[in-house]
Amino acid sequence: MRRGIILGVGIAVIFVSLVVISFIAMEKAPVVKVKAEVVTDADGKPTLRIIDVEQSSVHPLKAPRGHSTAAFPSVDAIAFLNLRMACYWASTPYTGDGTYEFVIGFLKGVKPEKGDMIRVYVKVCDANGKTLTSNYRDMKWE
Repeated sequence: MRRGIILGVGIAVIFVSLVVISFIAMEKAPVVKVKAEVVTDADGKPTLRIIDVEQSSVHPLKAPRGHSTAAFPSVDAIAFLNLRMACYWASTPYTGDGTYEFVIGFLKGVKPEKGDMIRVYVKVCDANGKTLTSNYRDMKWE
């Protein structure tokens, strides 16, 4: 009886160890981090400036796995890989002037390679979903 318990615990420890090691050793998922700033001019119209676009990687369990949606008004961002839609939409509520940050994940099975062109497009939408302002920035994947 004791041998069976010890054997069972030993097998469970080995199994858990293998699972943990496989999670730690997983290849990181590529993402694009975006920082954009919205400023309202004297006429009350927002203007959008993309402050920073950088490539990064995260653990696959932390990578975006779907489109994020925010009710209008919103600030939305998407990235195109070599001018093809290959990423999930990122969205956050529009609360007026300020800095908005996004982490954009690539669609399942899509991985950019060195030299690929990434175009990040960001837009501000009003309460009806109409685009108030937009901007884009290009970068090369390193």
